[in-house]
Parts: sequence; C-alpha cells; structure tokens
Amino acid sequence: MRTKVLSCLMLGLWMLCGTMSAQETNEGVNFVEGKTFAEAVAMAKANGKKVFLDCYTTWCGPCRMMTNTVFPQKVVGDYMNKEFVNIKIDMEKGEGPELAKRLKVRAYPTFVMFDGDGKEIGRMVGGLPNGDEFVTAVKAAIGEMSVASMTERYEKGERDEKFMTEYLTVLSKAYENEKAQKVAAELLEGKETQLLENEALFAAFIKYNSSPMTPAFQYLLQHKDEFMAKYPKMPIERVINMNWMSYPRTLLKKNDDGTATFDHEAMKAYVKEMEKWQVANRDEIVLLSDINVAEGTKNWKEYVKLCSKYIKKYGENDMYIYNWALRVEQNCDDAKVRKAAAKWMENRIKNLKKAEAKRPPLKEGEIRAMPLSTFSGSYEKLIKELK
Repeated sequence: MRTKVLSCLMLGLWMLCGTMSAQETNEGVNFVEGKTFAEAVAMAKANGKKVFLDCYTTWCGPCRMMTNTVFPQKVVGDYMNKEFVNIKIDMEKGEGPELAKRLKVRAYPTFVMFDGDGKEIGRMVGGLPNGDEFVTAVKAAIGEMSVASMTERYEKGERDEKFMTEYLTVLSKAYENEKAQKVAAELLEGKETQLLENEALFAAFIKYNSSPMTPAFQYLLQHKDEFMAKYPKMPIERVINMNWMSYPRTLLKKNDDGTATFDHEAMKAYVKEMEKWQVANRDEIVLLSDINVAEGTKNWKEYVKLCSKYIKKYGENDMYIYNWALRVEQNCDDAKVRKAAAKWMENRIKNLKKAEAKRPPLKEGEIRAMPLSTFSGSYEKLIKELK
C-alpha cells in the first residue's frame, strides 16, 4: 500500500515538475509585458526584428482561444519569437483605443505586423485554431500577397484585371472595406457592359459595389432581366436592396470636433433617383436616413420621435429597436428620451408575450424549433439601465 501511495506521489511530483518545466521553457510565443507599442517597435529595430501586435479585447472568444490554445504551441513560438517582438494590447484600455482608431481595427482579434520603423507590413483578422496554419497565414500576410506589398504595387500603377481582383481579395481579408470599394470602383470603371459575360468582374461588383450611383449599378438596373436570367437571383436582389438602403449613410460626414453634417441637397437628388427607378421601400429608406441624421447630429428628441414613427409605420423590428435604445442609453442623459426608448422595449415584450400565448399548444413529443424572439432578456437588462 505504501509503495502504491509513494508511486502516486512520485507520479504527481513528476507531472508537476513536467508542468513547471514546460512553463519555464515557455515554448510558445513570448509576449513582451509592461511595454508600450512604441517601445516594442524600438525593441524590434534594435534587434533586427519585426513587430507582431495582437489587438484583442477581454470579451472576445476567439482572442481567448488564441491565447489559450494557439500561442502556447511550440511551432508557433519557434517562428514568432525568431521573427518578431510580440506584444498584446487590449484595444479598450490604456493606449488601446487610440491604436484601434489609428490602425482602423474593426474586428477581433486583429493581428498587425510592422517593420522595425513601425510601418505596417501585414494584417490578419480572425483566429486560427491550428498552429501550423497560423504560422503559414502570418508568413503569407507579410509576403508577396500582403496588404503592404499589394498596396505598393497598386500605388506604382499596376492595374491589370488579375492583379486588381487578387488585391481586392487581400483587402477584404484584412477588413479594408473602404479601400476595397475604391479599388473595385476603379476595376469596374468603363467595364459595365462586360458584367454579363465576365464572371470575375460580376463577382467583384456583387461583393464590393456600395453605391447605387455607380455606372455599374445603373447598368445592372437597366439590364436587370438579363442579369437575372444568367446569374442567381438572390445575390442580385440583395445587392440592389443593400445599395439603395446604405447609400444615405455616406452623406453624413463626421467632423473632427465631434459634430456631423448631412448633405441635404444630395439626399434630395437621391430621392428623385429612387423615384425614377420606382424603389418600393424608398419612404422607409428616407425615414431610416432621418433617424441616422438625428443620431449623428445628437438631436435625441427628434431621434426618438422618428424611431417611434418607424415602429408605428413599419412594425417592431427587434434588431432596430434594441440598437436604437442602446444608442440612447450610451449617449443621451435626457430622462424623457430614455423613458421613451425603454417604452419601445416594454411594448415589444408585452407583444411577444401576447403572441406566445396565442401559439397553439405543442403535441406530445413536439419541441419548439425556435422562440419568437431571443431579445426579451436583453430588453429587460437595457430597460433597467435606461431607468
């Protein structure tokens, strides 16, 4: 018995020592601690290395997965520690918010690579659970197909169709959406009549065209039946609706001092354009634009008035209601405005309960496939915060 106990103790001690040894050797990625981003760049320059910046937040699940599963892997540490000074920065603390704004970080995790002078040379968005795949992706992100390399070729004047479509893919993976839209507009310029025959150009149009005022969009509208006959209808309908809906947001400009201005004359011309093409939901688009303008100009009384008008006219949309109320909670201290926002959600909860009560009872053995709404809990929490 003593032998078994001793063996167990020895085994436990061996396992503990093994754990301590693994921790001490730190086979994974070594992240510098207590350093600013600028200090990490200086360290990289002094040591002839590059900088790897992990832009993360505490609430991001994939960020935690990378920290707990991928970065500790030896294959990842072997490459990253040799090539980079590695640093993790919470984008919601310390210098994080300023970095996130400057680097235009829009999703987490985002990994940004820099040379020793602090110039961005590559970027990746999203985690990868496999260490080998992650290393391969990092190498690709700073290689010939990196954003920096492709942008350099673009700025030097390279414009052939193959390069432009590859550049769009790289920009898209890096969440460089505004740049991708600009490049796509340049790629499609003067090639509207080729969209029906050139599937690569059509795919670029479907994915990146963001305005109903472009020649390519106008050509699509003029030949809609021909496009519908050749290509799947759903993506075409989606891009048409999305472009009509999103365009008014481009007319609202945020100023450096926190104010905003809206191009009302351009909006008037846009309404005429929608009337010309008989856009069925143009009144709804105008109302949503007015709501966006009221928010941007911080006219919160007008904001809740317009939101209430939308709900009354077009019905209760959970996504809209929650986000509208959330913006009030985060940005407005007016008690009456906050009360009105809470009222939207209180009414919605009541209506959901009424609808639930009217649903026919389940037969024995049946299970509800989906609740009427998953927003009720979020509504109740936000109502308390508003009050």
